[in-house]
Amino acid sequence: MIRPYLKVCGLHSEEDVRIVSESKADYVGFVMAESKRKITPHAAASWLKRHPMPDKSVAALFVNAPIDEIADAVNILSPDIVQLHGAETPDDVKKTKEVCQTDVWKALAHDASVLERMDAYVPYVDAFVIDAKVKGAWGGTGQRFDWSHVPAYVEFGRKQNTPVLIAGGINAENVAALKAFRPWGVDLSSGVETNGRKDQQKLNCLEKRLNSNE
Repeated sequence: MIRPYLKVCGLHSEEDVRIVSESKADYVGFVMAESKRKITPHAAASWLKRHPMPDKSVAALFVNAPIDEIADAVNILSPDIVQLHGAETPDDVKKTKEVCQTDVWKALAHDASVLERMDAYVPYVDAFVIDAKVKGAWGGTGQRFDWSHVPAYVEFGRKQNTPVLIAGGINAENVAALKAFRPWGVDLSSGVETNGRKDQQKLNCLEKRLNSNE
């Protein structure tokens, strides 16, 4: 079985960056929005300079940020991807893509209407991230949604030729069950952390399960 692409998000220390730079992750993410994992573009850029990741794509995550703020961060960090995790509209996504000249991913919370809403974004986004819906939070909660809905998201992505990553509550213990649905990618943060920091042993274990043919 071909493994899903792996995105490790929420890197917020130089040690996090060092650990993930040595991993098999395909994508890494830095949170620029208000959260316990928020960092500055300057910090992320300095860490990446000391721990280069030529084999990984870098995402910068924002929540309802003004386009000028996003553009300034992009100029400093030069990410491959801008990930919008708030209430941004399809027009916001389109404008971000035009201004920043990067790929743009849109995160959406799982609910009964999300497939319908995804249709409106398809012309403008380069990928979707489907996360758990948690009141008062835009993601990064470590909560998972009902994965029986994952096949519908996988099918949507195939029909629209748009990658769909699954996020929320993923860890080494349950990633095999998620992998069985054949999502394009998985996006996680707290699932490979101990006391809020990336844990090399947990990340290695998750990668082993993700790469397993079982």
